[in-house]
Order: sequence, then C-alpha cells, then structure tokens
Amino acid sequence: MMLITCPTTRARVLVSLDAVRSVTNHPDAIAVRVSCPVCGEVHVHRTGRRLEEARRSAALEIAVRRAQTPTSA
Repeated sequence: MMLITCPTTRARVLVSLDAVRSVTNHPDAIAVRVSCPVCGEVHVHRTGRRLEEARRSAALEIAVRRAQTPTSA
C-alpha cells in the first residue's frame, strides 16, 4: 500500500501496489508511475533522499533571497 496525493484533486489516497505501473531509478530519486483511483489518470511520484535535500536547499535559497530584498514602508 502507498499513500499518494493526486495532483489533480489534491486528495490523499491509499492505493495498492497493483496500481503501480512502473518504477524508474534516477541518480537523484526514484520515480513511481501510479494509476490514480480518484481521477483515473497515471501520475508520476518522485521520492528519495537527494530529491528532498534538493527541495530543501531550493526553498532555503528562495527564503534567503526574500530576506535580502529590501521592502518599502
């Protein structure tokens, strides 16, 4: 069983492993194609430690840029 979030409806759904269509191993993440029972489409969900680290560092860069930008009063 896997818990996925449908990007179309934003619903969190518990799906069985029978819904998994393919698994692809990338250098920074694992991509899992899953048939969504809510909307009927096939969605790609990426997961992995390096992917999460990249997302955190990108969010940190955005926060630093916002903090450095002067605001008018």
